Parts: sequence; structure tokens; C-alpha cells
Amino acid sequence: MERKSHIKKQELINSFKDRYSKGNQFVMFFDFAGIDAFPLTQLRLEVRNLNGEIVVGKNTLFYRAFSDTPLVDHREIFIGPTAALFAYGDVVETTKKVVDFLKENFEKDYAEKLKGGLLQNKYMTSEDIRALAELPSREELIAKLIGVLNAPMTQLVMGLKAVPQKLAMVIKAIEEQKS
Repeated sequence: MERKSHIKKQELINSFKDRYSKGNQFVMFFDFAGIDAFPLTQLRLEVRNLNGEIVVGKNTLFYRAFSDTPLVDHREIFIGPTAALFAYGDVVETTKKVVDFLKENFEKDYAEKLKGGLLQNKYMTSEDIRALAELPSREELIAKLIGVLNAPMTQLVMGLKAVPQKLAMVIKAIEEQKS
């Protein structure tokens, strides 16, 4: 019986490691205490639709899974009820979803719910996570880039269009002057 339990725990630890490496090497830990089951289930579905996953697990197993990362020096993350957010798609979008959810449910105290995380094997504080959540999404950045790239072309077209208009105005002015 003891052997099965140990094997099961090792499988969970490996699954956390796999989720981290399968995704964009991103994991964020947050305290889910005070959140009812239904809203948490809704959040999980919304995160899944954004190509992410929220996993609730034992702190000791989370700690063991990330013991070979900078999180080993931040044991305080693994105290109290802990959920992990893994992002397999857009990291900003999934982080924003969870942070906004925590803001709605805990208002000013939401920042205390953010425990920390890892991005590309670098430790992230609660402040880092909040800053990440405030970045524009990938789609917004692409739209801005397209706008910046289109601006010179638009100016060129307007400039080329202005030349014949000015020429026509000069000819009309000369015509009026002669008549």
C-alpha cells in the first residue's frame, strides 16, 4: 500500500513538471481560499478555453516538482491553499483572466492571493505577475504593429494623392488669373 502511494505521488510530481515544460515554461501559484466551487469551476473552464489549466494540489508535491528551480528558495509560496496556473498558449491572456477573477472576488486584497511563479525558469513575485497581467495581449500587440507598419504606406498614398490635387489647383489658379 505504501509503495502505491509513493508511485502515485511521483506521478503527480512528474505531471506538474510536464505541465510546466509543455507550456510556455510558465506557472503561477495563487491562494484559492474563499472562492466557492462553482466560480472556481467557471474560472477553470475559461482558462481552459484560453489554452491554460488550473490545478489544485498538495503544497509538498508542488514544492518537490519545482525543487530544481528558483522556487526552491521561496518556500512561502507553498503554504496554505494553493492552485497552479499553467499557460500553454498566451501567457498574458491566461494570467490576466486569473488576476481579473481575483480582483472581482477580493477587490483590494487580490494582490495577497498571488503567491508567485516561474517564467522561463525565472522567479516571479506577486508584483511581476500583476505587471504581466497588465501587458497588452498578443492580438493587441499585433494590431498595434500592423497600425505602425501601415502608417508610412498611408502617408505615401496621401502624399501621392496630394500632388495631382495641388497641380490641379495651381492650373485652376492660373486659368482664373488669365481670364
